[in-house]
Amino acid sequence: MRGKRGAGNQRLILSTEERLRKDLIFINNPVFVEGLALAPVIAAAVTLRNALMLCLMILLLIIPTRFFGNLLIGYIPQRLRAMVCAFMACGFYIPGYLLLNLLFGIRVVNLGIYLPMLVVDSILISRTEIPNREPVAESLINGIRTALGFSVAVSLTGSVREILGFGSIWGIVIFERAPLPIITMAAGGFIAVALLCAVYQHFISITKRTVYRGDQRK
Repeated sequence: MRGKRGAGNQRLILSTEERLRKDLIFINNPVFVEGLALAPVIAAAVTLRNALMLCLMILLLIIPTRFFGNLLIGYIPQRLRAMVCAFMACGFYIPGYLLLNLLFGIRVVNLGIYLPMLVVDSILISRTEIPNREPVAESLINGIRTALGFSVAVSLTGSVREILGFGSIWGIVIFERAPLPIITMAAGGFIAVALLCAVYQHFISITKRTVYRGDQRK
């Protein structure tokens, strides 16, 4: 009986680990946990509006690039996969930029070089490190999860920096005087992201312990 119970607990733990591994939005957040796409988050996510522009561009880039890259991965030599992935992202960047310009106008310029740099960012290129082709549905789902995980991180960073650096959020004044103006600078971006990563990973550790304890009690 003990052997069967132990085997059951082991399968339960493995099932829990599998669920946590597939969570690319919160548990394995691409920015706060994996450390991907830090440059645009630190340099450009100064306000919530900037963050939303980055979110939309990542959604328009990563989902089709991952989908078509997954279809072609078996036909491309390993050493050329990153380059091909970047070229595909360039093709999706142009309509994405036109859409952002239509929605946000001249504010797109606020993102500077960090918007076109997304086509060669690690959050896109990291897919080329996966040697085997994924099922089509799984490829789309993973692309969406990764984009949503990036959106969570960059929106949180942009909101915190706008509140502390400008004393407002989306034009709504919260503080008459900004509490921490330095956080809008690049140096402040490093500090903000580092602190958010530390707090975020602390809550992730608590969540994992809670999930494991809950499964073991079943």
